[in-house]
Amino acid sequence: MIPFKKTEKREVENAEMQRVYNLIKTPVKVGAILKFEEDLCDSPSVFRHGEKWYMSFIKIGKDTANSGYDSHLAESEDLVHWNYLGKTLTRTEGNAWDSKQIALYAGFVQNELSGEYRLTKVNGKYYFPYLGGNLNGYETDPLTMGLAYTETPEEISSYKKFPEPFLRPTDADARKGETLTLYKSNFFIDSAKTTGYPYVNAYNAKAENHKESIFLAVSKDGERWERYGESAIVKDETPDQSKQIIGDPVILKDGNLYVMIYFVLQNGKTYNTFACSYDLITWTHWDGEPLIKSEYEWENVYAHKTAFVRANGVSYHYYCAVNDKGERFIALAKSEKEEL
Repeated sequence: MIPFKKTEKREVENAEMQRVYNLIKTPVKVGAILKFEEDLCDSPSVFRHGEKWYMSFIKIGKDTANSGYDSHLAESEDLVHWNYLGKTLTRTEGNAWDSKQIALYAGFVQNELSGEYRLTKVNGKYYFPYLGGNLNGYETDPLTMGLAYTETPEEISSYKKFPEPFLRPTDADARKGETLTLYKSNFFIDSAKTTGYPYVNAYNAKAENHKESIFLAVSKDGERWERYGESAIVKDETPDQSKQIIGDPVILKDGNLYVMIYFVLQNGKTYNTFACSYDLITWTHWDGEPLIKSEYEWENVYAHKTAFVRANGVSYHYYCAVNDKGERFIALAKSEKEEL
């Protein structure tokens, strides 16, 4: 574990927080953009590659007790209409550490807030971190971090896995709050080397009390990772279970400001919100209207998790919608109205 660097612990000014909110707010709900009759889908990550947009996402059978995550790919030309391409990585037989859960997320997507969001090669590869597990069920503990790669991300048969996980909840340097399960990785390239390292991973993890917090890891080469900091960068300090989950971070860069979009599960309700930081350690949290929350019948149980793109002056916020009909699918909210 690498200790946090000493910083000024500078808070972000209210005017800056409001400016960022105005850039990333998406009040127009488009609705479902990826939905399946036989499966639940979840956890989108969106990137540009070649002339198209792609979405890596995960599916699980509706009989979740007897299934687990597989990873899939869809493509789009306009960020609104999506064409399903197929499965990139699937569950395997046996008792390997990732034989029952494989949930891929696009790694090292260009993260400038008003940039191109292109998938970026590191070491001649496109990396896709994933959560892996060997038990059936919906995110059954424990889950561990694995790494997949491809040279042609648009080809669903080209994805391959490294044999061993790169971070485990049982590691000797696992911090308080991440000793049960490790969840979604957000790999990004940090040209400023704010942590002292060029590659950063922001992820959520769970402790034995089932609260989830957000942590950082860093890397010199994008493959071998070390934990950064003695504790979580965002966590729930309350003694009860009022905020059970703070998770699924997506970190973007706007000038010298880091913008982290994440979700909160509080008292049985979810919402997506954001925080800003100058040093990746001290975060100022938005206390205004959530970016995403449940508003309609088709998302009346949960509206949470994030993939964010800002293109041609329009913000696109993809998220997971869940309703009381047993549906779980990927929905879209935008910053301006567009006819389907």
